Amino acid sequence: MSEPTVDLSSIRGDWDFHTRYVTNAMDQTLKRLHKNWRALKAQAPAAGQVPVTGELMEEFIEACRQTRALTDDILLMRDTQTAKTRARSKKTRAGDKKPRAKK
Repeated sequence: MSEPTVDLSSIRGDWDFHTRYVTNAMDQTLKRLHKNWRALKAQAPAAGQVPVTGELMEEFIEACRQTRALTDDILLMRDTQTAKTRARSKKTRAGDKKPRAKK
C-alpha cells in the first residue's frame, strides 16, 4: 500500500495549533477508552475476564484504533517540529528539577 505524500509545509505553518489539537484529541480518546474498559470489566462474565463480543467491545476496539492513529500523529508532529520550537522546549522552566552536582 502506498499512501499519498503528506505536505508537511502546511503543518509547519501552525505547529503549535496542531500540537494542541492532537493533544486534546488524545486526551478525549483516552477518557473514552478508560470509560469503556471500566464498563467492560463491570460486565465481566467471570473474575478476570471481559466480554469479548457486543457493542461495548466494538466501541472499546475503535477507541484503541483511534489511540493508535493519534500516536502516529504525535510522531508526525515530532518529525515536523521546527528548530525554533525544539530549542524553546529544551529551556528549563521555573519549578523544573535542576541537575544535581556530581559528588
